[in-house]
Amino acid sequence: MIGIDIISISKVDKLYKKYGFKFIDKLFTKEEKEILKRKNFRPKSIAGMFAAKEAISKAMGTGIGKLSFKDIKIYYINSSPYGKALGINYNLSISHDKDLAVAIALESSPKFLHRRNPDTHKGDYGKVGILAGSRGMTGSAYLATMAALRMGSGLVYNLVPKDIFNIMSIKYIEPIVKTYDDLDSDFLSKLDSLAVGMGIGRTEEAKKILFSLLRLNKKILIDADGLNLISKDPSVLKDREVYTTVLTPHLMEFSRLCGKTIEEINENKEEIAREFARDYKVVLLLKGHRSLVTYDKGFYKNKTGNAGMATAGSGDVLSGIIASLLARGYSAFEAACAGAYIHGLAGDIASENLGEDFMLARDIVKSLKYVLGPIDLSSPNSFSSLKL
Repeated sequence: MIGIDIISISKVDKLYKKYGFKFIDKLFTKEEKEILKRKNFRPKSIAGMFAAKEAISKAMGTGIGKLSFKDIKIYYINSSPYGKALGINYNLSISHDKDLAVAIALESSPKFLHRRNPDTHKGDYGKVGILAGSRGMTGSAYLATMAALRMGSGLVYNLVPKDIFNIMSIKYIEPIVKTYDDLDSDFLSKLDSLAVGMGIGRTEEAKKILFSLLRLNKKILIDADGLNLISKDPSVLKDREVYTTVLTPHLMEFSRLCGKTIEEINENKEEIAREFARDYKVVLLLKGHRSLVTYDKGFYKNKTGNAGMATAGSGDVLSGIIASLLARGYSAFEAACAGAYIHGLAGDIASENLGEDFMLARDIVKSLKYVLGPIDLSSPNSFSSLKL
C-alpha cells in the first residue's frame, strides 16, 4: 500500500507558534522530538514529519483516528527516513516545495525475513548445524551459533570436539551442544543448513569431518579453517550440487583458494572472484571493504559495514547470519547477499553507538535486533540512542 500527504508549511508554523510545545508533544515521540530539536524545530522539518505520519496512516488504510500520531513512528538510518506502525515498516520520501511538505509512504515488504505465521513451531524456522570451535577457540563457536539464533532460526546445534563439550554446555542456554560423535546420518538428515570451519583448526580429524560433510546434499557455508583445509584441494567443491555452497574468505584465504597473490587479486578483484565462483559452482563472498558476492549469474557489492568490524569474531558472526538464512529457505546467493548487508548494517549501528575502536564482534550480534526487530532510531546522523 502507498500513502501520500501534502501539508502547508505555513499552516504548521502557525499552529506551532500558537500552541508551542503542546502541539509538538501531541504529535511526536520523545525520539522524534530529539530529531526536531537538532533541526532547531524548523517549520519545514515539523511539517515534513507531520506529513510522513499522515502518509503512513493513509498507506495503512485507516487514517489518523484509530491510531494516534505517536503510534506511527519516524526514524532515520544514515539520514534516510523510515516509518513504523503496528509492526509494519514503511519506506518514506519527504520533500519540500515552496510552502508545501510532501511525504510518500510505501509499505516495505520484509527484505530478509518472511513474516511469521502464528500457527508455527520452532521447526518451521530452520535447523542449523554450526561445526565450529576447538580448544582456545570457543569464542568462534559461540559467536556463530548465537548469531544464527538471533537471526531467528528455530534450532541451532553447535557441533564441537569432545574436549570443549563441557565448556560450550556451560556457555549456552538456548543452543544445543553436540560432539563430533553425534554426526550420524539420522541427525544430519534433519538439518536445513550447515556452517563449518570457524575455529575448528587444521587437524586431520577436522579435515576428515569437513570432507564428509561436503558429500551431503545440504546447503553449506565454509569459513576460516574450513577454507584453509580445502585450499589444498578445492576441486572437491565441484562434486557438490551447483551453487549450494557459500564460501566466505578474506583476501588471504581467497589467495590460498585461487592460487593468486593478494596483489594480483586486488588488480582485478571482481573478475577473479566471478571466475572462481563459475569454475567451482559456488557462491563466493569475498570479505573486505565493500564485500563482493558472486556466482554464475549474479553479482552484488555490499555497501554497509565499517573499519570497526575488523575485529576478532566478526567473520564468525557473518557465518552464523548466513547459515540461518540458508536454513530459512533462501538460496545460497540470496543468503550471502542479505547476510553481508545485515552484518554490515548491524556493524554500522554498533560502531555509531560504541565507536570503531571500542566495538566487539558480540556487539554486532546485539545490534541485529535493530536491523531485524522493532527499529526506533532517533537521529539522522547518529545511533547514540541505542543501548546495546
